[in-house]
Amino acid sequence: MPEPTTGAVIGAGSGAFAVGTITITGSFLGLQYDMLLAGLAGGLVALSCMPQVPRARILVILITSALMGGYGGPVLTAWAIQSDMFAWSAKIPDATRIFSAFAIGGSSQTIVPLAFGQLRMRFGGGNTTQESSK
Repeated sequence: MPEPTTGAVIGAGSGAFAVGTITITGSFLGLQYDMLLAGLAGGLVALSCMPQVPRARILVILITSALMGGYGGPVLTAWAIQSDMFAWSAKIPDATRIFSAFAIGGSSQTIVPLAFGQLRMRFGGGNTTQESSK
């Protein structure tokens, strides 16, 4: 029996489209495919814990998770290896790389809104809630 492809494992529709989009975008941006896919896997885990969302939102979540894993995973790996608390991670650098991308991809749906909120508070006038005009 042949091995299932990544698109078949994720499923048809938006998941397969997201994998194709992520790998093509990642190649243009110079990101590592394994980090992108680990971030995507983290996003899938995060989606499994969320209430049902529209397909367009699923696509945005998966792409954001993968890109965050691709960009943030190497940074988190470098920090973990240099950190005194996680110095043991230098003994398993490949596992640390993949786990870093997975963790960032899984938490990106929390990290990104918090970061935008902080930027809005710092540079955008302060009030993050939108009130209806009277």
